[in-house]
Amino acid sequence: MTVQDILKVILLNLFLLAVIVLLVLIIKSKQPMTTKRLRREITKKINQISENPFADDFCKTRMMLAVIDDYVPHERTLASIFIYWWQKGFIKLETTPKKRLKSFGEHEQPSLIFCCESIKTDDGAEKLLYDTLYSFADETLMLQKSELYQISRDNSSLIFQRMEQFITQGKHSLRASGQMQKEKKRRHFGFLDEQRELFTEKGVRQAGQLKGYQLWLKKQTELKPKFWRDAVLLDASNGISDKNAFYIADTLAKAIISGANSGKASRT
Repeated sequence: MTVQDILKVILLNLFLLAVIVLLVLIIKSKQPMTTKRLRREITKKINQISENPFADDFCKTRMMLAVIDDYVPHERTLASIFIYWWQKGFIKLETTPKKRLKSFGEHEQPSLIFCCESIKTDDGAEKLLYDTLYSFADETLMLQKSELYQISRDNSSLIFQRMEQFITQGKHSLRASGQMQKEKKRRHFGFLDEQRELFTEKGVRQAGQLKGYQLWLKKQTELKPKFWRDAVLLDASNGISDKNAFYIADTLAKAIISGANSGKASRT
């Protein structure tokens, strides 16, 4: 075999290898954009941004964060909402003397005090949560840490229903605005594939933007109040200047979920 023949063989092999690589890339590009694939895609290039790509849509933000991070603790969801309600003047977050004979725990208790009977909002999940918690309050319109724990323990199913509403609403909103869609079912050997959540190009782009926003929040040492709700939700609370309000919101949120988990465990 001559040198020229060897070169032809090498060039042919390189050509075939290039074709194979191209086919692999085409096949990969045609694969469904599942949650797992989305997480890989957004890690390729994340640019820090100082704006939430979902603006003020809390449920969308929470749902997409759950897609990226796999899980968003209920405690963070509640704490971020309490901070928002406090900023809006819907509630007060204070440490108050324990109600005698009505609760257990420390003499001074982190407390949530309602300032209005209900709230006007387009966010159905948020309003349901507010109305539910308000219905638990007595004539003082105050719910203390130990009260919230016991109430949540006694009403664990209802508490988890309210938390699930944020997830359901977030999914519906993402589908309605074109970031997420249900996979069309296809038949294979007489069986139906599981209907997975798939993401559009818009969804992937905004998921990456949300991750960039989270990274930006975590690097801030002093955040303006308008960022506080997002900062709590996205686990970037270092920049919140009112540490006392955040501590109370976080403590009450943990009391609610701890109580609900205890109640759920006692019923299984």
